[in-house]
Amino acid sequence: MQDYTLSMDRLAYRVKGLRMAASVLHCGAHPDDEDIGLLSYLSHKYCVRVFYWSATRGEGGQNWVGPYTGEALGIYRTWETLAARSNDGGEALFGPFFDFGYCKRSIDAFSKWGRETMVREMVRAIRQAKPMIVVGRWLGALSDLHGHHQAVGEALYDAFDADAKPDRFPELTSLGLPPWQPAKFYLSTDNTGGDYSAGAALNLFGRLNPELERNGALRINTGEYDPISGMTYQKMAWLAYNNHKTQALGMAPASGDFYYYFTLHKSHVPVPKRECEFFDGFDPTLAGLAERLPGSGAALKDQLRMVVRAVDEALAVLGAADPRAAGFSLMQGLTLLREAIRSERESDTESMYRQAVLLSLDERCRDFEDVAAQCLGLELEGISNKSRITPNSRISVQVRLWNHRGAAIDAVNFDLDVPIGWHVEKSRAAAALTELMLDCQVTAKPTAAFTCPYWLRSARNGFVYTWPDDATAGRPFSEPELQANCRVTVDGTALTLRRPVVMRQAFPGGYREFPVAVVPPIALQPQLMQEFRPVSQRNQTIEVHVAAINNAEKPIVGNLRLDGPAGWTVQPECIAIALSKLGDSVSVRFEVELPADILEGLYILRCNCRIDDQDFSYTVTPVRMGALGLPGPPTASNCSKEANIIAPAEIKVSVIRTAWASAQSCAYVSGVKDEIRETLRRFGVSFSELSDGDLAHSDLQVHDVIVVGPNAYLLREELRNNAKRLLNYVHSGGTLIVQYQGYGYQNGEFAPFPFRYNQPHDRVTDETAKVTISDPNHPVFRFPNKIAESDFDGWVHDRGMYFFGDWDKRYRSLANCADSGEEAKGGGLLTCQYGRGHFIYVAYSFFRQLPAGVAGAFRLFANLLALPTARLHERAGFLKQLDLFAACEEEQLIAAARLMTESWYADGTVICQEDDVGTELYLVYNGVVDVIKTDGGLKKIVASVGRGACAGEMAVIGNVPRTATLVARGDVELLVIRGDQFKDLLKANSLMAISLLEILVKRLT
Repeated sequence: MQDYTLSMDRLAYRVKGLRMAASVLHCGAHPDDEDIGLLSYLSHKYCVRVFYWSATRGEGGQNWVGPYTGEALGIYRTWETLAARSNDGGEALFGPFFDFGYCKRSIDAFSKWGRETMVREMVRAIRQAKPMIVVGRWLGALSDLHGHHQAVGEALYDAFDADAKPDRFPELTSLGLPPWQPAKFYLSTDNTGGDYSAGAALNLFGRLNPELERNGALRINTGEYDPISGMTYQKMAWLAYNNHKTQALGMAPASGDFYYYFTLHKSHVPVPKRECEFFDGFDPTLAGLAERLPGSGAALKDQLRMVVRAVDEALAVLGAADPRAAGFSLMQGLTLLREAIRSERESDTESMYRQAVLLSLDERCRDFEDVAAQCLGLELEGISNKSRITPNSRISVQVRLWNHRGAAIDAVNFDLDVPIGWHVEKSRAAAALTELMLDCQVTAKPTAAFTCPYWLRSARNGFVYTWPDDATAGRPFSEPELQANCRVTVDGTALTLRRPVVMRQAFPGGYREFPVAVVPPIALQPQLMQEFRPVSQRNQTIEVHVAAINNAEKPIVGNLRLDGPAGWTVQPECIAIALSKLGDSVSVRFEVELPADILEGLYILRCNCRIDDQDFSYTVTPVRMGALGLPGPPTASNCSKEANIIAPAEIKVSVIRTAWASAQSCAYVSGVKDEIRETLRRFGVSFSELSDGDLAHSDLQVHDVIVVGPNAYLLREELRNNAKRLLNYVHSGGTLIVQYQGYGYQNGEFAPFPFRYNQPHDRVTDETAKVTISDPNHPVFRFPNKIAESDFDGWVHDRGMYFFGDWDKRYRSLANCADSGEEAKGGGLLTCQYGRGHFIYVAYSFFRQLPAGVAGAFRLFANLLALPTARLHERAGFLKQLDLFAACEEEQLIAAARLMTESWYADGTVICQEDDVGTELYLVYNGVVDVIKTDGGLKKIVASVGRGACAGEMAVIGNVPRTATLVARGDVELLVIRGDQFKDLLKANSLMAISLLEILVKRLT
């Protein structure tokens, strides 16, 4: 909702701005990158137009206020950006680049966005804004701390020079965007003092920095007081910045000096060594535009100076009680400006910038019209009786001109802009002293296009949106479907006013204005947009539920079907539906049978409803912003903003070849919201959710595996408080799988053995980075699925984050990978034995890969869950090779393996001492152990034993002191079983007891 009726302070800014021609373009990568004090300072102190161009809409960012992610979050953050610009006085432009998440270097960003594409889109922004000054937020260096930042910084150098070259991007010229050369190019300068706690190079403190008090650096003080608003420019800035709520940004406005520094990179005008303001070296007023057209010379400049004088006269008489006198002065200025434009169009001036200058002057004419009308008290509005219509349906529109200050109107002519093919039926206009209006009936054509954010109308080309070839591209949103126009003549001067047609409606908490949107007559909403099934030798069934919603204000009768791939069977083939009125819905059920032995891959089910010989196959997904202060998520009845994502009504079915360990009890400790449990449920893998109470009091040993969700240790205090219970669970035989955790994880005793993260933490942002399996024979890569490096193909977004940087040698690194040009990082998948159980830290992003249907990630995660089973079988196989256990059956070997604790000893560590009472039996699992005996007061190594050796059985069986000392030679892994448990095994297995006797006899003889 945009307020077109200006308060006096905003009106004062608008009037002052009419005398200025210089605009400023500030370029960043994300919606919240801006040096926001710059925007409020320039737009309010100098009243110039300031544009902030964001390469992305921040789709890959966090969302602290709601559920939206991806493209829906991009819509929401566009609204936040517009709210910020409303506070700081700036305007918003966007690039077509999808925010795919963090990357480290510009080359990573360019590999997805394209360097030349980014340069072109920056040139588009320059030609749209026609700035005299460009300010780059980023330097294009590693110090930018993000590959997106660095890419924007690098590309802007090229774009600044390329804009003035007609042979670069001629397609932009054909779209009505002629070349334009900015006069100066500045770069934001880091004034953080090294404090990046609120993001990369955010100027939090505005300190006076002696190091930056030098030639070539420009300092501005946004702590200056603005008498019109009654606050400092930085206060305005922080109020604006606080609109980035999804990013959890909050700044407390305060008075006082606040400094930003900018370095002049290039200037096409002469400037002093030490500049005082951005406009040093050229005339920023409207008259300064004439300098772009040398052939027009002094004539155009004199005409524009007269326009500026008219604005100055308007400012001199602008008063809160009655600003009409200012309005008449502005109409005089408008007449002069129109005459200047006419003269220039009739001239034979030759300049590559002539077309751009004329466009700039035309834009200023529209500004004069709008501001003059505001001063005169003329307000145009277009009100519809509803905000949503369907093709071939009708709405009522009332266009009204309010004459609040009783201006003497000579003539009025109303018009309504509608899409081509729509029909407008006008009634006779009604007139009164204070208002004039026109009632219309508008009918959308039968093939009317549906209303969707313009960048989402077509499928993305990789990580770049497909844009329309018109003036909409780069704007926050497209022009409204319906626009009211009014040509009103006052005192002989014609003013054309334009306003979008909106539905105005009260709701609990306030009111809202929604532009008219075209939606399909019926929306089809599958209950689940994605399904998962394993490859199977048998036919499988998927139950699909689809809701059909009537968006039309008339009954709908149709036939709903679900179309599947060849060989799939859908029952019933068709379902007749009848929806009697707007908002009615019905849910139908289909049973889909997948054929046996279907190949691994992605398959599509398409919902389709045939109505009056026309097929409709669309989902309508609303994105909503709630009104401040209302509880709960926003709904259709109480949201303040709404946009619809209209997409094909499809269900993706991922068929994945994977095996799962059977009869395992799994539990999950939730952290950041993820979809792992719901995704794996389709494969018969169920998790018990562990509550805070369960973590503190339940018997954890009933679970074979406990999985800790991303960042759970940081988010859940009870998990931190009960971390030792989880470690005891592992020590007693459980398997704990911990997904990535933030820095706080290294500060507590949450892991079995010491580790630390690097600063910044190790992460691999390239989802195609080669993964090398360090130990292919480890059970994680062998059971129940054979894992190869090809299972890391097709991953999305990244490999992972928060890899361990350094770790105790008792951890075993199982895989390594790295972004291009970096050293291999092995801290992403580590395991260790802790007591009788297993600990796994996995920084690889399974929380992204599983919902995305990445087959190899399913197989690897299945193996992680199966590790306790795999290790038991591995130990059982090891025991079977030993004489002591050779006669045991499989079940007995598994029982014995389950009792054993794995212990690790560093080189030279004494495992047990001669003459000590023996309470444990040792089996050498890996490494070499020296057997040392005392002979005549001297200690001698009598034997060195390796894998498979048994030690300590005589002391355990006979309850006698140990006959030798055992010392690790090199690092050693032992399987250890308590003496009482070993005796129980002998009692239960006579053959094992006999084998032990035979071993002892041989040893004694």
